[in-house]
Amino acid sequence: MSSPKIDYKKSDKNYYLPKGISLIELPALNYLMIDGKGAPTSPAFQEAIALLYATAYMFSMSYRNSNFTIKNFQPFVVPPLEGLWTSKNEPIDGKIDKKDFIWRLMLRMPDFVNDQVIDKAKKLVEVKKGLDLSGLEFGKVEDGLCLQALHVGSFDQEGETFEKLFAYAEKHDLKAIHKEFHHREIYISDFRKTAAEKLKTTVRIFVEKGQEK
Repeated sequence: MSSPKIDYKKSDKNYYLPKGISLIELPALNYLMIDGKGAPTSPAFQEAIALLYATAYMFSMSYRNSNFTIKNFQPFVVPPLEGLWTSKNEPIDGKIDKKDFIWRLMLRMPDFVNDQVIDKAKKLVEVKKGLDLSGLEFGKVEDGLCLQALHVGSFDQEGETFEKLFAYAEKHDLKAIHKEFHHREIYISDFRKTAAEKLKTTVRIFVEKGQEK
């Protein structure tokens, strides 16, 4: 275990901790992911988080398991949880019913993780913890060109930060676009343990150059 740990939060600070509003272009990156619907307080949402972390920690601690050898393994810090978000209904008076949320929860994975590693880890987790991992997927996701900013405060106040992103886009000849999802959130703080007013969340919208006039 002499190799230094991969820690994306430190090596890719521009990804996780933007200063002010920043324009960034992101390549396709590896993710563990689970799709779901409903409010963040729903059992499905909480279960998805548990399944993601159980599998991610199975990778990260594989060097302790003689039955789980990963080629080109390098120790790594499990990155912050991320989420892609949209809704099945349009906002009413600027508000969305949280029960209408559609989400994809994600954990970024190192390059040495592949489909074979995923399958092995899922089997080990299922046997060890008795969990159903049939909904967990692995693949590449490419955000492309984005505007992002760090939001400090409760999730219910994120709209203020998004408005700043949309205003910045309009001012700088950028067009906000809706892909499969409306936006991405990266949870720098652990929202299970952090007071709402102290939460740090990187929020990101998708854009393209050349706004229609």
